[in-house]
Amino acid sequence: MRHRVRLADEARGVGVTELISDRTAAFLAGVMPVVVGVRRRGGAVKLNPAWYEYRDDRFWLNSWRGAHWLAHVERERAAALLFLDPADMYRLVHVDARLIDTTSEGAAEHLDSLSYRYRGEPYRSRSRIPQQRVIVRLAPERVRSSLDWLA
Repeated sequence: MRHRVRLADEARGVGVTELISDRTAAFLAGVMPVVVGVRRRGGAVKLNPAWYEYRDDRFWLNSWRGAHWLAHVERERAAALLFLDPADMYRLVHVDARLIDTTSEGAAEHLDSLSYRYRGEPYRSRSRIPQQRVIVRLAPERVRSSLDWLA
């Protein structure tokens, strides 16, 4: 069984359909960090680990206003996501994604939800500086999954 995810290609004004297998969808529902790749102004790639959840055919991440990777995502309107199975690095999913939106509305609650998912407790900031939390929603544009070609 494969999930059909309808993705908009706004630049060309047409829809693009990407298939995500049940295996890949189940893998993405697991708990693991995602590595977020963004392009800096000078062209270099910046990589950051992050917590995420995959729901409603979107990747939901959380950051804070002032984080460099967030500024790069907002400027470029795109990111690359890498999901690696912590027990087997050959089980991986790579996603080219475009930015849907960012919002601070509900971001603190979303971060608590992610913290429960990853650590089993509410989020406690290690920073002494107050942070404005931000939800980052990304839509998959291209998905490459080893789960679809590894037996």
